[in-house]
Amino acid sequence: MKRRTILSILELPARPGRPGALAGAGFAVLGGLLWVLASPPVGLWPLAWIAAAPTLVAIDRAPTPRRAGLWGALTALTFTVGGFPWMIHLLEVNARLPVPVAAFGLLVLGAMHGVMWLIAARMIRGLRDRRRTHKRGPWPLALTGALGLVVVEVALWTPFPFSMAISQAGVGPLRALAGFVGPVGITALMVAVAGALLDAAVPPPVGIKRRARWTPAIAVAVFALVVFVGSRRLIGDGPVRTVQIGLVQPNQRVDVGHDVRERLAHLAALQRATADLEARGADLVVWSEAAYPFELPRDLTADFPEDDRRRLRRGFHGPVVVGAITALGRGAQWNSAIMLERDGRFTARHDKIHRMIGSEYNPLIEWVPSLAKVMPSGAGNYAGGEAAVALETTVDGAVVRIAVAVCLEDVLPDFGRDLAALDPDLVVNLTNDSWFGGAEPLQHEALARFRPIEIGAPLVRAVNTGPSSVIDRDGRFVARIEIRADGGAPETLLADVELGPRARSFFAGRGGTLVKVVAWSALAWWLVPALVGWLRRRRGGAAAATTTTAPRVGARGARRGKRR
Repeated sequence: MKRRTILSILELPARPGRPGALAGAGFAVLGGLLWVLASPPVGLWPLAWIAAAPTLVAIDRAPTPRRAGLWGALTALTFTVGGFPWMIHLLEVNARLPVPVAAFGLLVLGAMHGVMWLIAARMIRGLRDRRRTHKRGPWPLALTGALGLVVVEVALWTPFPFSMAISQAGVGPLRALAGFVGPVGITALMVAVAGALLDAAVPPPVGIKRRARWTPAIAVAVFALVVFVGSRRLIGDGPVRTVQIGLVQPNQRVDVGHDVRERLAHLAALQRATADLEARGADLVVWSEAAYPFELPRDLTADFPEDDRRRLRRGFHGPVVVGAITALGRGAQWNSAIMLERDGRFTARHDKIHRMIGSEYNPLIEWVPSLAKVMPSGAGNYAGGEAAVALETTVDGAVVRIAVAVCLEDVLPDFGRDLAALDPDLVVNLTNDSWFGGAEPLQHEALARFRPIEIGAPLVRAVNTGPSSVIDRDGRFVARIEIRADGGAPETLLADVELGPRARSFFAGRGGTLVKVVAWSALAWWLVPALVGWLRRRRGGAAAATTTTAPRVGARGARRGKRR
């Protein structure tokens, strides 16, 4: 009786008419809500292992493939509205849009995510339908569902990169699995587990042995074992040294204007905080993104003179990684990280490469500059860097090689691989998340915790209004400052960071290429036969039309002949 009830519930989206449509929509919304609850800031991470199940049921039981795509899109819209409400604050503060327009912007983001999930849903449904009548039954949901989410996270574009693996960022053993094929491997495993449960719950087609229902679960267990073994990292030989690193969290709200006097006061506060960290033993100090309150000329090779109020170094002497906006005359600006050395020289600079659409650049303005006159004033005008650059300094006579990610660059697995190629001792992230508000800083931090695992080096995050943190190469917090959304005086953090041989992961080498091959191969597996079938139907229809019209012409000609 209990089993019959479960099966009847799973069949609800297949019912005809409005009841089936409402059931399918309910399953899709439930799936989106489960992802929201599983991820930060709520963080009920076990829910992520079943979150895909309602959506997979809706997709598989929908009466048509078109309806299946709609249910996938509805899931994406649900978790976007529930998990990304900070988008409204971002558009209010940065683009200076009224609240109703900003709320519409959130719906637009949800629609963009919906298109991604619609493609994945159509792919899942298409692969399933292709083998509905096969003697062994359709391809398992454990396989098709996992591939659908791999395509979403690897092959499709979104302005705010994310991964469903964010839900597992706080669980050490599961977080470590990113060392094999990155967060997308964790996402694939979670969806595969949910799909295998559904494959086991639904009776097999007539003629298939009962034990075949558990075959997907066995395959998922093997996949989990491969991911676990592949995530083991190779740690090189060499000494381990401890460096004291200080972070300055400015707590400067971006929605409040500042005149020159206030900027100078802010600079003085940063300098005092840096001097305090140095007095406590800091070997290196890191400021947050764009913490320096004035533009820095890009042709400047050293600090300003002593009598210049814009001078960075006052009251301290050690090396500092400075977040600043650099400019070339009155032209373009860059979002940069600069190494200020002990002698006052600027020895290296990393310019942010992956800019944020809408705030740091607008593709429409870049393509048609005249549109700048009609676009919102916060549309952005930053140029992008060309390649990742390593900053270097010395501590106790030994070189410390630093890879830099500015803002959301530390949530990009591919960029993490670029940083790994620099062979860094340390990864530094400079961020200003005060534009976003709400839960975004926590979500950003959670996604960033996968990068030290993949790169195999500690990560230091200096964030304007927090949370600033020091994270070891296993993704664990060493030290942390909480969020100060309301602003306030600068806060500091001093932590001992162990620098040693890198823990080289498979993902930092061939893993990134592997996931791309899998994603694009999955798309081809679905699209190529579908395209071939469509072309055959078109040709068949054209041939049939020719066959049916030819006799009519002949008959018409015959009738004309008789009349003559």
